[in-house]
Amino acid sequence: MSGTTTFKSRKTPGVYVTEFAAFPPAVVGVATAIPVFIGYTQTAQDPTSNQQLYNKAVAISSMADYYSYFGYGFDAQYVAEQLIIETTGTGTAAVTTQFANGISVAVSSSATVEPFTPYDFQAPSYIANSSTASVLQLLAGQQYAITTGTGSSIVPQFNLYTAMQLFFANGGGNCYVVSVANYEGNQTTVPSPIQAPLAGSLSPVSVSADVLLTGIAAAADISTATMIVVPDACLLTTRDSTSGIYSDYQKVAVAMLEQAGSLQSRVAILDMPGAMMPANWTKTAMLQEQEDFESSIAPAQPYFSYGAAYGPAVATSALGNGDVDYTNLQGSDASVMMANNLLTTQALNTYAPGADQNGTVTTTPQFDKIALNIGAAFPVPGSLLASGTVSSTNTNLAFGTLSSTSTAIADMKFLISTQGTGTAMVPTPTLESTITSTDNYLLNATPLLGQMEQVLLGRLNVAPPSGIMAGIWTQSDALHGVQNAPANLSLNEVLSPKVELNDADQGGFNMPISGEAIDILRTITNRGVVVWGARTLDGNSPDYRYIQVRRTLIYLEQSIKLALAQFVFAANDASTWATVTATISNFLTQFWQAGGLMGSKASEAFTVTCGVPTTMSGQDVLNGYMVVNVTVQMIHPAEFIELTFTQTMAS
Repeated sequence: MSGTTTFKSRKTPGVYVTEFAAFPPAVVGVATAIPVFIGYTQTAQDPTSNQQLYNKAVAISSMADYYSYFGYGFDAQYVAEQLIIETTGTGTAAVTTQFANGISVAVSSSATVEPFTPYDFQAPSYIANSSTASVLQLLAGQQYAITTGTGSSIVPQFNLYTAMQLFFANGGGNCYVVSVANYEGNQTTVPSPIQAPLAGSLSPVSVSADVLLTGIAAAADISTATMIVVPDACLLTTRDSTSGIYSDYQKVAVAMLEQAGSLQSRVAILDMPGAMMPANWTKTAMLQEQEDFESSIAPAQPYFSYGAAYGPAVATSALGNGDVDYTNLQGSDASVMMANNLLTTQALNTYAPGADQNGTVTTTPQFDKIALNIGAAFPVPGSLLASGTVSSTNTNLAFGTLSSTSTAIADMKFLISTQGTGTAMVPTPTLESTITSTDNYLLNATPLLGQMEQVLLGRLNVAPPSGIMAGIWTQSDALHGVQNAPANLSLNEVLSPKVELNDADQGGFNMPISGEAIDILRTITNRGVVVWGARTLDGNSPDYRYIQVRRTLIYLEQSIKLALAQFVFAANDASTWATVTATISNFLTQFWQAGGLMGSKASEAFTVTCGVPTTMSGQDVLNGYMVVNVTVQMIHPAEFIELTFTQTMAS
C-alpha cells in the first residue's frame, strides 16, 4: 500500500503522522433547479463598480438582487405612445346649454347606437356636430376600446421583469439573468426613466431575435444552469412571407433546444409563439397557434426531449393600481383629445351648468377646477394649454382647428377661465409626485378615469407561463424531489388563463399526433389555476415522454460525471473499476432510498458495471477508455387514474 511505501522512505529520525481515508470517493448531487433567464432589462450594471453587464450571466437569488443589477420593469406609458380610443356607432341625447362666452351647445334628440364588440367601456362624449365646430353633439352610450395604433389590443412590450416577479412568487430561488439590451435597445448603464414627462418622448425597441441569440450564446457558458428561459421570445410574431412560419421565433426556440440538447445539462422552457396576442386568446386560435409552434420548432427535432412548452398566457396580479396612472393613457393626439373629452363630459354631467340672476348660463366652480386638472393631465396637442401660454385672439383653438370629429371641452374651458391673458393656471405635471397627486384628484372627481386605468392594467397584467413554470419546477424539486412531476401545483399571483380549456379541449395538446405536447395551465374548481401537464416535446418516446424523467436523468448524469472527473488519468485497472462501481452504486442507493427510482430493492432499481470484458475490451483499455454502464428504473407518473366500479347484488 502507498502508506507502507511512505514509511520505508523515511530518512530523518522523528515521529510522523499519516492519515488514511476511511470513506470511498462519493458522488454529490448537483443542483436541479437553476434557471438562466434571458431578455431586455431597464439597465445592466454592477451596483458596486457601475460597469455594464450586458450579455453576461449575473447570479441573483431575489427581486432585491434583480433591482440592484437590472432596475425595474418597462413603463407602460411607452406602450401607450400609440394608444387610441376607438369609437363606433352614433347616438345622441337631447341636451341644450350655453357656455359663458356665448358658445351654444345644441344636439338632436335621436338616439341609435350601433353594436361594437369587443369594447372596454361605455361613456357619453361631446363631438362637433357641424363644420364650424361651434355646435356640439352629446353622444350617449358610446362604446370605446383601448388599443394600439395598429388597432390591436395593448400587451406588455417586454416580459422578463414580470417573469422574474412570478418566478420568485412561485418558489424560485437561485438563478442567472442575462440582459441583452435596455428597453431602448442600447447597452448603456443609464437606466430608462421610470416616468417620461410626455408620451412620445422615448421609443421602445422591438424585441429582436438576433439580440436574444447573443444572450442565449452567453448562457451556454453557465455550467450549473439546468433551465433556459426566454420570456420575450413569444413577442416575436413576424411571419415569413413565403412559409408563414414565425421565422424570428423559430430562431430563438431552435437555439434554446439545440443548446439544451448539445450540453445535456438543461431543459428549455418554451412559450407558444404569439401567446401574448389577444387575437390568439380563443380555443380556435390556440389550435392554430399549436400548428405554428410545431412548424417553428421542427428543425430542432433531435433535441425535443430537452424541451417543454406551456400555454396559454395568463392574467396575473403582478402589477398593482399604483403601477398605472393617467400618463399611461397619454397616447396619440387623438387619444389625448378623446380622454380629455370623455372626462370633461363626465364632469360636466356631474356638475351641470346653472343660470345666474341675469339668466346667463355659467359652469360651477367645482367643474372649473376639475376641468383645469383634466386639461393639465390631457393637454390637447397644439392648444394653448399644451404650450403653456394663452392668446387673446384664439380662445376657441381646441374647438375649431384640431379635429372635425372630436372636441376637448376641458381645454376650451381653460381658455375661457384665463380670459385670454397670462399663462397656464395648471401647468402640465412632470414630476412623479405631482403626477400622483393629479391622478388621485382625477380618480375621485371623474370615476371614468379609474375605469380606463383598470382596463389598461388588465392589458398589462398578462404574462407568458415560462417564468412561472421555472418557479414551479424549483418548488416541486424542493418539496418532492426532481423525480416527481412538476405538475398539479397551484400558481401564485395568477388570476386565470387567457384561454379556459376543459378535458376534451386539452387532449389534443397533451397527446398530439406529433408528440410535441403543450402542457396546459387550467382553472380547477376550488384550487385556482393549476399546472395540468408534465410532458416534454418528445411525447411519442416511451423513454423521454415526461419532464421528470428527462430532468432526473440529467441530474444523475451530471452528478456522476462531475464525480468521475477525479478518475481521469487514474490507472485503468481493476482497482479503479471497483472504486468507480462502488462510488456510483452508493450514490444510486441513496437516491433509490429517497424514492427516486423504482424497485423493491436496490438491485431492481439500478445496476452499475465497469471492467473487462463486461463493458470494455482489452483494446479499449489500451486506447485509454474506461466504460461504465449504468441502468436505472425511472419513475413514471400516474397520469391517467381510472376508477372502476361494479355493482353487486346482495345474497
